[in-house]
Amino acid sequence: MQINRILSLVTLFLGAAHLQAQAVSDLDYEGRQNYGLKMGLGINSMYGGKLQKPRPTVGFMAGLYIHSNPEKKPSPWGFQSGLDLRMRGSNFANAKATDTAINSAYTKISLMSLDLPLLVNYRLSKQRDKQIKQLQAGVQLAYNFNSVLYVGPQKRPLATATETYNSIKEWDRLPLKMYDLQAVVGYQYRGESMGYSMSMKMGLLNLNNNFLLRGLVDTDNDGVGDQEVELISPTTDPLKEKPGTPQMIGTWSLEFALVF
Repeated sequence: MQINRILSLVTLFLGAAHLQAQAVSDLDYEGRQNYGLKMGLGINSMYGGKLQKPRPTVGFMAGLYIHSNPEKKPSPWGFQSGLDLRMRGSNFANAKATDTAINSAYTKISLMSLDLPLLVNYRLSKQRDKQIKQLQAGVQLAYNFNSVLYVGPQKRPLATATETYNSIKEWDRLPLKMYDLQAVVGYQYRGESMGYSMSMKMGLLNLNNNFLLRGLVDTDNDGVGDQEVELISPTTDPLKEKPGTPQMIGTWSLEFALVF
């Protein structure tokens, strides 16, 4: 089902790009504008050792960009920025095939962020080529405004999968730091009406903000939480983890986007 969604989205991108190409194919792209839209998808995950068995997941992005106009400057160097909305995160291979749908094995974390890329472009093509080829490098500032943890083989949100009481005051705000900084390297092609970009991004900051989810659960079915327990497994309690367990939570992604 996820593959069908990705194929449908790619088809939509290509269709939109084709229509725009027909509309502006007689214009010089670089002379026309130095801003536009980006839409794409990425393969995302986490690293660092704090969260066990991370696996890639697919996320999506859309945003605006603005860049210096390389045709109007003899130097091959340029600058690009913008504002992007991203869905990213990570899967985790902690659930077993025999697990019930309701259990405490965390299997996915989803993040939504508002990102500000600050990139340096280096032009590989000639100065007045209509097809601009560039290398890119820089950083991306991210504001993680939404984060949700899912448990069990069916990846149910933790807030609905367990009988918790005062444990999750904000189910969409995990104990992860709100700000991230990612290093970015990539390649960008811009034609007369559309192009594409490919990039690799690696988080430089530790997002671990005392990542431990504990709460009261009802053990005697009287409707009152009476025992405080850790709500997820494997444990993220430093006192219960193996000695020397890393406490790092970082992010990484490989991204492909169409540029309009």
